[in-house]
Amino acid sequence: MTSIDEIKKRKMQEYLASSRDAQYQQQMMAEQQQAMEMQAQIKQVLGTILSKEAQERIANIRNVKPDFALQVEIYLLQMFQAGKLKPPLTGEQLKLILDQIVKKREPQIIRK
Repeated sequence: MTSIDEIKKRKMQEYLASSRDAQYQQQMMAEQQQAMEMQAQIKQVLGTILSKEAQERIANIRNVKPDFALQVEIYLLQMFQAGKLKPPLTGEQLKLILDQIVKKREPQIIRK
């Protein structure tokens, strides 16, 4: 009888583990879907804000540093929403903005 009880207990544990895995997978899929929708919205808005040259420049940045590209895109969206950007943003204007962002990120060493 103990072997039957052990088998039942093990099967129950396996069932619970598989149901937790399924819930986790559903949650991960929902998060991925939400992230994809947000990226689509960002691309749509940036398509209206940026010129073709500026879009290509951000695409090149995304290939090298995806995190930095996302940070730049969010910064541009915030500037646009605040009314500080007038579309279409040219490649040269984007260069200036990128220079400002990079200068903010660089640590300044002050020697005494």
